[in-house]
Amino acid sequence: MESERQRALAVWSVLVVPFVALAVFLWTQHDLTLGFVGAYWFAPVVLTIVGVLPAPWGALRK
Repeated sequence: MESERQRALAVWSVLVVPFVALAVFLWTQHDLTLGFVGAYWFAPVVLTIVGVLPAPWGALRK
């Protein structure tokens, strides 16, 4: 079970860290839009719903 938690945290860290870096950069350039946020998170949300990616809230609950 611990390896599943580590996998979920690793997968979501790989998604969240670059997003934060890009969002901060775009925000400082006054170019952060809802379209960027939606385009970035669309695939991970769909893949989580389908079950390909582990749910991040499952790893944080344990």
